[in-house]
Amino acid sequence: MRYVHYCAACNARSPERATDYEAIADRDQHRRRAHHGLRPDDRIEEIPGPLAIATRALLGALWAAARIGGRHLAASDTARQIRGSAYWQQAVRLLAFGVGVIVLFALAVRELT
Repeated sequence: MRYVHYCAACNARSPERATDYEAIADRDQHRRRAHHGLRPDDRIEEIPGPLAIATRALLGALWAAARIGGRHLAASDTARQIRGSAYWQQAVRLLAFGVGVIVLFALAVRELT
């Protein structure tokens, strides 16, 4: 990630920095020089790189496809038949019981440590 300091009061933008510490140093220097140490309306923003942008786009597309597929699956007759079966109801009960056991175990371990 790259970081940039923006000052809304004077419409200033620092150069892109590799770390947030460098952007914070830019902000502090700008505050001292331009605003005499006062704190204007400013912020430090992360600028995503090409890999982060591509990853977000891919995850967004996958999420949209999963939502659409889930809606079609939930509305299908096969899914209704499965949800109505005794096997499904037993599986849901066992899953709920298993999750409860895992949560209780995690809480017990947390208390002991």
